[in-house]
Amino acid sequence: MKKELILGIFLSTLFVFGCGGSDGESSSQSDEGPKYFEIINADKTYTMDDVKAAGLKGTKTFKTDAVDKKTGEALTPGATEIVLGFFKSSSGPKDIEVRLYGSHQDAVDLGQAPAESITEKPSNLVGNSSVTTLADAGVGMKGSTKYGGYAINGNMVILCERELQACLDFIEKLP
Repeated sequence: MKKELILGIFLSTLFVFGCGGSDGESSSQSDEGPKYFEIINADKTYTMDDVKAAGLKGTKTFKTDAVDKKTGEALTPGATEIVLGFFKSSSGPKDIEVRLYGSHQDAVDLGQAPAESITEKPSNLVGNSSVTTLADAGVGMKGSTKYGGYAINGNMVILCERELQACLDFIEKLP
């Protein structure tokens, strides 16, 4: 009986430690899934002219003081300008929303939580399901936008349709 118990504990221990990745990564890292946001270029400051120069087309401007009708809370606290347009990324045309802030720190402190709340994690975006954008729904319509990624680049928060790569492609085009 004692031998079987010791053997069972030994085999369980081997199984637990033997299932880890060979490259030293923990299993929690492999469960995170694809990356959907990035925070970069803390020292940069952009204007709407820079956004247009990067190739954002068909822009529509939104109010920065929009509030949630149910709670009365600001949807984009601290944003100084908000535009939505489309951009030709490496994977085709994508909707891009740009929110400008006074500084990189404001973009992180005030802009990341709202961006996170309307960004669908990549595992939730499947197939070619339709994408309802802010152009259709209005700024901050939780649950109706299908942004698959966002980037905080300098003083801007960039929300991108379906994937982070569209944000990164847009950032590459900024002056």
